[in-house]
Amino acid sequence: YRVRAASALSKRTAAKLADGGIVGHKCPQCERIYVPPRSYCPLCVVPTTEANEVEIEPRGTVTTFSVITPLQYQGQEEKDDYVQATILLDGSHSTIGMQRLDGIPIADVHTGLRVEAVWLPQEERTVTPGAGARGLGLGEAISGWRPTGDPDAPLEEYAEYIV
Repeated sequence: YRVRAASALSKRTAAKLADGGIVGHKCPQCERIYVPPRSYCPLCVVPTTEANEVEIEPRGTVTTFSVITPLQYQGQEEKDDYVQATILLDGSHSTIGMQRLDGIPIADVHTGLRVEAVWLPQEERTVTPGAGARGLGLGEAISGWRPTGDPDAPLEEYAEYIV
């Protein structure tokens, strides 16, 4: 097993998360924004650099979700059902998956729901660059997502991101 050093991009992304921010990369050709930053545009196949970084608001729209029923096994602490969602962040052209929804009854979760990040206290954010953590590393800085109370997003704003 070989441990790889974290890239400069991973280090910058982790530092931003630890400070309570989310960054993406904006393609210089098609101008689509990807979160997390990838150092290239997956459509245009052109490189992106630190100069292409843009800050993304920690708010978005639920595009899909799953209700998780934890299986009980030795050491399992989770007992209650919960929701993991895929979220299209405002201003982004890619979704982030495996995000925990909190503060809403499961029966009220639906696509189009507007949500915002619930950040862990700064002293509890242990973002590890390049660790491949749950939820694209956001799980080490964001404890979950809660409804904003805003009206649902219209389907046409997120339809192409439903997977």
